[in-house]
This record gives sequence, structure tokens and C-alpha cells, in this order.
Amino acid sequence: MFQFLLGVDSSREKWAMAIKDTLSERLDSDCLVAATKLGKRYQVAVASESESKLKILEIISDSVIETLGYFSKYEYLSMNLKLPLDPVKYNILLHALTQFDRASDEAILKNCVQISNGMALDGIYRFRMGILKERWREIVELTKENAVYLADSESFYELIKFLFSSIEARVENVVLSKNNDKYIISDESVHKCLFSSSDINEIIYSLIDLAPLSIAVNKSFENEKTVDLITKLFGMQQFDSCVRS
Repeated sequence: MFQFLLGVDSSREKWAMAIKDTLSERLDSDCLVAATKLGKRYQVAVASESESKLKILEIISDSVIETLGYFSKYEYLSMNLKLPLDPVKYNILLHALTQFDRASDEAILKNCVQISNGMALDGIYRFRMGILKERWREIVELTKENAVYLADSESFYELIKFLFSSIEARVENVVLSKNNDKYIISDESVHKCLFSSSDINEIIYSLIDLAPLSIAVNKSFENEKTVDLITKLFGMQQFDSCVRS
């Protein structure tokens, strides 16, 4: 029987939940995936009777790299980048910078992270990611040096568009809609809900993370202010303004 464990401190619960959800989606149905809290730590466990251990380890490795590439960068930037921006703009910038050149971040992670049973993600973040933290420190310093320009809305949106130019789309086409009190992002090709929230700002941040190639708006969405913001963020060439019934 194949078994694999990884852990992270409880302050980073989102890391464990993200890996658990990703593994549950990608692994075969005969694999058991569970996340539990043990004291001050969260633990993700994978177990399978399958003989395809190498394939399972490959999927675990990809999931760990993706999670560390996003959450550790977001944590580093949020702790070290303080700017006099309103909360919505600050979080838009934070998400865009987190996604900026993420493919290169993940390539570096693959070289400095050894996937092994019992691994501690917080330990990797503290002791094995010096090269990445130096890259991120440079992003922080460069952003601070240009902070005066970010106060101007036009300059701010131009920067965001530039950052988007390097972000690889994680989904092709999405539809925005609303059901009762929930705003919803759906994958247009498979009609699958990718994200939902009653907080419209969280929808914006999730769109930045997904970086879709096009966005359509269902008439149920009914939020012209957000549609205008999305148009500014993604550019008209990426925004499909047609109304879907």
C-alpha cells in the first residue's frame, strides 16, 4: 500500500486545503486524500492500493510546487510590500505580482524542493527557498521605487496590464453570473464553478489568479462598476462584454 504525508503549521491552513483539493481532483478515485489538524499542524495524507506509485508521486510533486509557488510568494509579498493604496487596489496589485513570472518561480522550486514522505512545507519555505525570496525581494524593491506612479489610476492599470502580459492563462473562457447572494465564476467550456463568493472583491482577485483569455457576463451579474473595473484590468481586447441569458 502506498502512503504519503505532508504537513504545514496551522497558520498556513490554506496551503494544506489547496493541496488536498488539488490532489482530490487529479488523483484516481482509488486514492484516498484527507486533511486533518493535529495540534498546531495540518497534515495531508494520501493512500492508495494502486501500483502506480511514480504517477501518484508526480501528481503530488506538481501539486506541492504549484501551491508553494502561489501561497509562499503571496505571503512573502504581503508581509514585505507595504504601499499607501486603498485595500482593493493593493490586493489587485498583490495578486498580479504573485502571478507575475510564476512559471519561472515554479521551475526554480522544482530544483530546490525534494518531494519526500513526511515533508514540512513551512520548513521548505523557511530554509530552502532563498533564491526565490531574493527574486521576490527585488520585485518588492522595484515596486516601492515606483510607488509614486501607482497613486495615479491610469498608471496603476497600465502596470497591471503589463503584469498580465506575462501570466499564463489557467482557464480559457469564463462567465460571470450571480445566484442569490453569490457571485460566480464558471468555466464556459465545461460549465463548472471555479469560484464563488458574496464578496465582489474576492471575485476580482480570483479572476486575476485565473487570468482567463476571455470573460463573458451573464445578465444576472448586474454589477456595472465591477464590469468597468474588469475592463480596465484586462483590457478591452480580453473582455467579452456580450450579455448571456
